[in-house]
Amino acid sequence: MVKIPNEIKEFIEKQGVFAVGTIGTNNLPNVSPRIFFSVDEDGIFWLDFFKHKSYKNIQANPWVTISVFNKDDLKGFQFRGIVSFVTDESIKSKIKELIIKITLEKSSSEKIKKLSEKKEVQVIRFEPKVCYSLNPEEFSDMCIGSDIDSTSLFQK
Repeated sequence: MVKIPNEIKEFIEKQGVFAVGTIGTNNLPNVSPRIFFSVDEDGIFWLDFFKHKSYKNIQANPWVTISVFNKDDLKGFQFRGIVSFVTDESIKSKIKELIIKITLEKSSSEKIKKLSEKKEVQVIRFEPKVCYSLNPEEFSDMCIGSDIDSTSLFQK
């Protein structure tokens, strides 16, 4: 497992949003933003309030790409890894409460508050396998952290 360094963890938290890319059985990519999340060195947890494209794609293919970027500093990171649904109800409940607390502390939006009150929520755990820089002045095709051979990872 690729550990997420504190610098990158803080960067993700500061942006307050990241994009998740998935691919399902139809081979069409889907990208969706996430604002309800928590990051630690072992991965990222986020809440999925809807059972739409991302949810269905994850059921078919657990490999996802996460991208986070700061447009002012032209700095960012991309992670590729595997997701799973947290099913243990006590763990799921604790993670859900933590993520909602973190998100509501950062936002006063009524839409976000209303969304946080939804009862049926999926908790998703992302385990990073590969990390890339998205900084334009760096070699963004070179992995900056990996626990696998990323050069052959996505070859058929």
